[in-house]
Amino acid sequence: MGHRSLEQFIDAAASLGDFKVIHGADRDRDVGCLTELSAERSGPLLLFDQFEGFDPGFRVASNVHNTRRRHALAVGLPPDAHPVELVKLQRERVHGLRPIPPRQVNDGPVLTHTMIGDEVDIERFPAPTWHSHDGGRYIGTGDIVVMRDPYTGETNYGTYRACVQGRDLVSLWIIQHKAGRIIAEKYWAQGQACPVAVVLGCDPLTFMASTSGRTGKKYDYAGALHGEPVDVLAAPHTGLLIPAEAEIVLEGEMPAPVEQSVREGPFGEWPGYYSHTGDECVVRVRRVHYRPTPIIFGSPPLRPLLSWDSDTPGHATRMWDHLEQSGVTDVVGVWGHCAGLFTVIALRQRYAGHAQQALLAAVGLRSGASMYSTYVVVDDDIDPSNMREVLWALSTRVDPAWALEVIPRA
Repeated sequence: MGHRSLEQFIDAAASLGDFKVIHGADRDRDVGCLTELSAERSGPLLLFDQFEGFDPGFRVASNVHNTRRRHALAVGLPPDAHPVELVKLQRERVHGLRPIPPRQVNDGPVLTHTMIGDEVDIERFPAPTWHSHDGGRYIGTGDIVVMRDPYTGETNYGTYRACVQGRDLVSLWIIQHKAGRIIAEKYWAQGQACPVAVVLGCDPLTFMASTSGRTGKKYDYAGALHGEPVDVLAAPHTGLLIPAEAEIVLEGEMPAPVEQSVREGPFGEWPGYYSHTGDECVVRVRRVHYRPTPIIFGSPPLRPLLSWDSDTPGHATRMWDHLEQSGVTDVVGVWGHCAGLFTVIALRQRYAGHAQQALLAAVGLRSGASMYSTYVVVDDDIDPSNMREVLWALSTRVDPAWALEVIPRA
């Protein structure tokens, strides 16, 4: 059973001594900087509070579950397990998952306070500047953006960065092929604005479902991760289903970009570089709901090399499954270094060409097609999660003349 709210997870991290409160930080100069410095040292979950000029209790959390230890805590696995063992345990867990639909309730902590109409003021919340050259204060980095398909009625949510653009306006950066953009375009084709609920903080498992790469019923998958239904309620303005235990929710409509858009970016993205600046979609916020002491879930992209401990089992789990489904035998371990950009497969080699078969299969993993580019196979006596061992094997067991292969345009 997972943690029902972000605050409950923070309490669990605190019970492990993996938590630190920072009082009075500057949201523009300190929050992003301390988040990166802490991540670089595999530091604790950070909770920032007592921002000057903001209501007491309006807080920001960062580095929530981006270490192996806290990731394991979130998904209910042993926090101190070896990385490859975590992958094995997570594979077993994922294989046993069955969708559990959400449970609709009539009320929840997120509806404790509401701003309506002229009361709406997103700037009451301490949205940080996460990177020094960001083009604004990004209130939504660990968000889930909820929409409903106008044709099927199916609720979907995904994570798209949200930047404060005014008291009642946020921008959303949604890539063309993402489900959120596809749903929005169905409304725009009918001359309608797309109803949207931007959830700015929820429990880690519901957030993980958002970033899982799975399509379709995300709440059902979140329920599977929890082992029980996620409590949701109909947001008063849009009717969209939102987590009852959410921290902050912005309700509104997203008009077609030809009707209204704003300049957005640049923003420090996950590969470690700033993204472009462009005209992006906006959400006209009509209502804001929040808990008594709301927490912005900060999950800003950080340079992948900040900490080797920030690599978690998700990519390796998918890769191991993909290899076995592709007919690759005798895989003994998989790990994705540098946020999965550098994938290492440990193999008990049985025949000539076995390693090459594994590498060619790995390249075919769909979820890695956009950015992942480097794949390495090592012998079964090498720990794929230990970069020192991997570099030793590369330096002493590899002849570049025959052991390297480049696949053009792969």
